[in-house]
Amino acid sequence: MIPTNTDSLLLVGTFGRPHGVQGEVKVIPETDDPERLAALAQVYVGPSPETAQRRAVESVRFQPTKRGLAALMCFEGIAGRDAADALRGHGVFADQADLPPLGEGEVFLHDLIGLAVVTEDGEAVGTVTDVLEGTAHPLLVVQRDGKPDALVPDVDEIVTTIDLDAEQITIAPPEGLLD
Repeated sequence: MIPTNTDSLLLVGTFGRPHGVQGEVKVIPETDDPERLAALAQVYVGPSPETAQRRAVESVRFQPTKRGLAALMCFEGIAGRDAADALRGHGVFADQADLPPLGEGEVFLHDLIGLAVVTEDGEAVGTVTDVLEGTAHPLLVVQRDGKPDALVPDVDEIVTTIDLDAEQITIAPPEGLLD
């Protein structure tokens, strides 16, 4: 079954290689807390949210890797190594309503897109158009009028305030960041 409202689907993982021969698959988490995957009773599986099919989650366990925890998951309707391998590279999407609530001070990265960015002095910088996953931390892509886009590291020392209600992010840019 394809979801009716794909706007509420968030990428929570990507299918890797099969694990064993019973249909279990390694899922590379797309979240800072991979254990959130264990709380999901259902997900949507496919190359995009628009084409993803709903699948019940049958089991989740975790395996340490060089890049952090990977989830070994079994899904309804995916039986055997070949069926699991056919999904390699596909996304695992979850409805935002099915995800555990965020902790204090946490936001979904997609909620940052469209927010205005200003300095602590109140100077307008631009608008967040994308969030890139950097190797150490996310990078906010800030579109600026008449200037090239700026990449702003999403770290506490630079991003001092995120106010979703005011639709504004306040930054303390180090010298040279916006040049």
